[in-house]
Amino acid sequence: MIKRLSLLILLVLSVLFINAQAKRYIFMEHFTNTWCSICGSQNPKFYSVLKNYEGNYHHMTIHPSFPYNQCPLYNANKTENSLRANYYSVSSTPTIVVNGLTSKSASSVNAAYLNSELGKTSPIQLIVKETGTSNRSISVEVLTLGNKPAGTYKIYAAALEKVLNFNAQNGEKVHQNVFRKFVSSADGDVINLAEAGGVINLNYNLNIDPTWVESQMYVLVWVQNINTKEVMNSGNKFDITSSVSSPIYTNFQILTNPVKQNLVLQLDRPITGEYIISNIMGQTIEHGYLPTNSNRLDVLVSNYKKGMYLVRIQSGNLKTTKRWVKD
Repeated sequence: MIKRLSLLILLVLSVLFINAQAKRYIFMEHFTNTWCSICGSQNPKFYSVLKNYEGNYHHMTIHPSFPYNQCPLYNANKTENSLRANYYSVSSTPTIVVNGLTSKSASSVNAAYLNSELGKTSPIQLIVKETGTSNRSISVEVLTLGNKPAGTYKIYAAALEKVLNFNAQNGEKVHQNVFRKFVSSADGDVINLAEAGGVINLNYNLNIDPTWVESQMYVLVWVQNINTKEVMNSGNKFDITSSVSSPIYTNFQILTNPVKQNLVLQLDRPITGEYIISNIMGQTIEHGYLPTNSNRLDVLVSNYKKGMYLVRIQSGNLKTTKRWVKD
């Protein structure tokens, strides 16, 4: 009976551990117009709500030709502003498309709605880094942390102006995360996601237009399902995970299993984090920190009793656990 129970526990744990997940950012495409009086009324209230959710969302404003084609931000890039509005069949402003799936008015994206979107996860994570000033090099890592999601995907990269100050016709003076141009293809680039534990590396270049404020420019990247339009996840250089010392990726291999003397873990790269060894009932046996300058960890376990154990590598909110046997 005990053996059967142990096997059942192992089966459940193995399913859970395979499905590692990353934080999913709330992705909002905000269609607005600087000549639209309703936009001028609703947008400031929307931005006030967003202040309480910093670090949990990605947002960009897109300026279509309606209701007024005199909008200077529309005229700055007519083709690509229109392309994104047509992609979702948006016909009025202000409209906010959330995660590529849900269209809402700016006034209806309130605290209750955003709270319902918090805490959701994704099987992929995007890490975005930028180097340079007026000529930027953008590197993107697309990590598959859990099972590779089914479907066909495209990756998009867009240049945004974080804060743009100008007095608009509708009374708005501060404009946030203004879409300027696509850095990827405007229709997105097809991406074949890696299998579980793998990574896809991409590179883009951006030349900052003299009419933009260079210090405010950054690139937002997202992966979108071609058929359903669902945005699987997104990233930019401001994300915590973009830092070299931040949690990025916790996949690892146990080099020899069963183990007699040393439990040896091989990581794909050095990361900042910790390891926890526990018994099959979840009781912690040993806890320590990963070496910051090595992708290998050796733990002496010769004094452990024979049996089944778990080892977890944890870096920030990312965790991966695997089974091992002490012989």
